[in-house]
Amino acid sequence: MPIVEYISKLIVRRAVWLVLCSLVLGIFFSNISLAYLLPLIPVFLAGMMGSAGLMITMRDLFRSGINVSKISIILASQFILSTSVGFILALIFFNVISDLPNLALGQVLHGAMPSEQTTPVWIRLTGGNTALGIATLILSTIASPFVSPVMVLLFAGRWVNLEYMLMFESLLLSVMLPVVVGSFIRSKYNAMARYDNVFSAASILFALPTVAIVGALAASFLSLQPLSIVLLAVVASLAHFVSTLLAGLAISKVLRWDALDTPVSIYNLSMKEFTVTLGVITMTGLEPEVGVPASIYGMMHMASAPIIARWLYSTQIRKNTS
Repeated sequence: MPIVEYISKLIVRRAVWLVLCSLVLGIFFSNISLAYLLPLIPVFLAGMMGSAGLMITMRDLFRSGINVSKISIILASQFILSTSVGFILALIFFNVISDLPNLALGQVLHGAMPSEQTTPVWIRLTGGNTALGIATLILSTIASPFVSPVMVLLFAGRWVNLEYMLMFESLLLSVMLPVVVGSFIRSKYNAMARYDNVFSAASILFALPTVAIVGALAASFLSLQPLSIVLLAVVASLAHFVSTLLAGLAISKVLRWDALDTPVSIYNLSMKEFTVTLGVITMTGLEPEVGVPASIYGMMHMASAPIIARWLYSTQIRKNTS
């Protein structure tokens, strides 16, 4: 397996460049990406989630010193606060200013999604509490089939007639089940621990097509819509992203959490798993345009994640040296 290990480590080290290349390819070959990759989103999503599950056992999750109160606050804010902000922005931009029900639904839908799978990586780069970050990510993923459909129906039912069971089944089959099965395999076979680099690389490879789809959706939307509508979509997603960033920072400051927990709050609230959003859209038969807010939001958080990590890390260093 040395060659597999070498290739896996190379993929992990070059992940940023691979993501950028996928994004560019998706933009330039948007028709191909939407025609051939978008229908396969559930497969890519299940691969990502299964790879994530293979990297941690439930035993490890609770051994990591799980802080129930902090995780509860983060998850409540992540699902309830973010979805509420998405609804308010959708109401203003896509109901009052313009009449775009698909974008309104997309804004709410993405706000109700679980944490993005790379959040522990960014938390680790900041020197933050990685154990808490992993625990929050896994529990957010497991909770999403039960919480996300309720939030979407509660806030977006006025725009689109959605079936609760269809959303629940899509999240259960493509998100929760692969994570649980992966974690079960990891728990049963201790030898799996030696392949963590392979699982990390697999997660990245499964994510690359979804990044291409994000670029394709954004490019298609930009080419088909007038500038005024494009600006509305960008401003709405930017406001949503900044609001969740500030909310994550505010929660940590107001509750006086340890500085190491601040990145956990910030990243879990602001970085939503756009692959899950696209998976739900595909499996429930919604229009691809519903994924535009997730695509714009996703590109924003991908671009800003390393900048935020650098800022949080430098802040932590200053505190330690003062």
